[in-house]
Amino acid sequence: MPSQPNVIVVVTDTVRRDRVSCYGHERPTTPALDAFAERATRFGDPISQAPWSIPAHASLLTGAVPADHGATTVRPVLRCEETLPALLKTAGYETYAVSANEYVRPMTGFGRGFDEFYTPGRVTAPDPLVRALGPVVNTVTSTAALRRPVERAFNKFLTTDDPSTVTGTEGATDDGTVDRVLDIVDRAHEPYFLYAPLMDAHLPRSPAREPFEQFVDPDLREVELTATERAHVFSEDRRLEECERRKLRQLYDADLRTMDDRLGRLLSGLEARGALDDSLVVLVSDHGEHLGEFDLIGHQHSVFDSVVSVPLVVKLPGQDEGRTVPGQFETRRVFHTILDEAGVRAYPDRTLANGSPDETATGAFYTPMIDIGRLVWDRTVEYDRRLLGERLSFARADGHKLVRQATDEWLLTTPESPGARLSPDEHADIYARLAGE
Repeated sequence: MPSQPNVIVVVTDTVRRDRVSCYGHERPTTPALDAFAERATRFGDPISQAPWSIPAHASLLTGAVPADHGATTVRPVLRCEETLPALLKTAGYETYAVSANEYVRPMTGFGRGFDEFYTPGRVTAPDPLVRALGPVVNTVTSTAALRRPVERAFNKFLTTDDPSTVTGTEGATDDGTVDRVLDIVDRAHEPYFLYAPLMDAHLPRSPAREPFEQFVDPDLREVELTATERAHVFSEDRRLEECERRKLRQLYDADLRTMDDRLGRLLSGLEARGALDDSLVVLVSDHGEHLGEFDLIGHQHSVFDSVVSVPLVVKLPGQDEGRTVPGQFETRRVFHTILDEAGVRAYPDRTLANGSPDETATGAFYTPMIDIGRLVWDRTVEYDRRLLGERLSFARADGHKLVRQATDEWLLTTPESPGARLSPDEHADIYARLAGE
């Protein structure tokens, strides 16, 4: 076994854990992921540090929570110097990324440390330009007077979408990620680090035809759904009918199967090239997805389990027998695990290989001027410029979660529901633990 293993990280974008087959979902949404988990380590209760791509990927690549790495909804350019690819490159690794995620690319600061960063169909930018423009972009997007008119125009544009055009019957488009990853494996020199998100589970709902026919009931196939997260959240009527909820969940399952079919092709290609045996391979999601909880769709505007509870499966170098490790694990520990296994930095207390869970998991969503309390509990949209960049944070432990925004806070049982709120006074010990008191 090589002293520096190859490292392959596949981010199954927008996959919530309770819809994954090997985590207990009753429908066969993820047979390829399940088969991989049978010879790897499946972590029982993984928690992402953010419900949106930029901060979640930044936590995976820096090991830090959003409050520390600084890449958030309102400051979307990652400016951290010590990223995982940069550290591995210094240690002799070739570093590659293939990302069809429009937010995870060099222009948002994720190119630092990569020898090659492929973004299918998107414009790239040299790192010096990103370094120069990053502070300017972050200042503009975090200044209420500048951001609010853009938000207003953007929301108006999206809420004019015709929901009748979204039936879910469109075929999935191959973005070329799998072929590009396999091409890199064919020509890369060892040791190498490869980072690749798979985007099929992301909005808009657009499964391939076969999964669509397998997972969506015939009586739901003509039910109309809103195309985008913003078009739904900022519409005048955000209520979902039960048939809409059913179709949303079934379309999501079909999208998961579409993603899993692509993952299966990727894993088969890696297997055929002998690239899995002695490599460190991580399958993880950046965040989950609302499927009608609190009348939300998409994956912003909350830090509930539906958007931060994700799958995490890790195959250590040379591992060929599966195991399940119970307990709660922050997904940002992927960073520490890779550096520890590669011999770049020792993290005996933070590597996932030690099987020691996190007693408390934390994270945050930084709000774009929205009063999340009103949105979630009253189902009304209320802008407040004072809330721009306000941290909607969470601390989670033992089936409970404390969520805080500004002066508002909610103590909840998980998974959250409208009836899940608890009185801090009546549960003072739980509150004190999650509040750090």
